[in-house]
Amino acid sequence: MTATAPLRLCIIENGVVPENLQPRFISYPQMIINWLHPALPEAEFNVVSACTGEALPPAHEFAGFILTGSKHSVYERSAWMRAEIGLLQQARELRRPVFGICFGHQLMADAYGGKTLKAEQGWGVGAQHYDNRAGAPSSGASFIFHQDQVLQLPDEARCIGGSSHCQNGVLAYEFPALSVQYHPEFTEDYIRCLAEQFGGNLLPQNVADQALLSLEQLAVDNSRVAQWAAEFFRTYAPRELGLS
Repeated sequence: MTATAPLRLCIIENGVVPENLQPRFISYPQMIINWLHPALPEAEFNVVSACTGEALPPAHEFAGFILTGSKHSVYERSAWMRAEIGLLQQARELRRPVFGICFGHQLMADAYGGKTLKAEQGWGVGAQHYDNRAGAPSSGASFIFHQDQVLQLPDEARCIGGSSHCQNGVLAYEFPALSVQYHPEFTEDYIRCLAEQFGGNLLPQNVADQALLSLEQLAVDNSRVAQWAAEFFRTYAPRELGLS
C-alpha cells in the first residue's frame, strides 16, 4: 500500500512571545503545532517568520498556510505585512487553503478587501463565549487577546460566528479560507500570564482583572476548533504539489 503524502503546511509567524515567557511557552507557531497536530497528525509543519524579516515562500510551495497572531496592527502596513498580503492573494488564486488567527484573521480580511480598525469597545482579554453558526465549530468559550477588529467584511466573506464583544469573529470565504479572531492555540496558563504581566500598563487594570475572572467562569475546549481546522485542510489542501 502506498503511503499517503503528508500535508505540507506553512505557519507564518507574525509575532513573538514576550521574551520572559519564551522559556515556558516558546513561540506562537509551536503553540499552533501543539494545538493542531493531535487533530491533524498527517500534517508536516514548516515555519516562516514574516515579522522578523524572513522571506515568504511562493504560495505553490505549500499545501496550505496558517497565520499567527501578533502584537502589531494591520493598519501599520509594514513592509513585511504588505509582502504577506501578496502571498495571501497568491494563495487565493491557487486555491491554497489559509487559516488565520487574530492578527492573521484581520490581515486576511484586509488582503481580500475588508477593513480592520481599533475597536471602540476596547480590549477583549480572557475567555469569552462565541455564538457560531453553520460552517463553524459548535458554540463555546474561546481565549481572546485583542483590541483591533474586522469592521468591514470583504465581498467574498461571510460571518459565521462572533461574540458580544466582537461581531465579526469567525469568517469563511468563497475560496478556501477560514479565520478566527480568538486564539484556539492559547492555553489558560498563557492568557493568565499575559493578563498578569500587562495589567496596569498595556491593559487597563480593570480589563486584566476581568480577564482573570473570566478564566474561572468559562471552560474553553480548543479541541473542537482543532477538529474543524483539520477537516478544512483535509478537504482543500493538495497532497501532491506542483512546481509552478
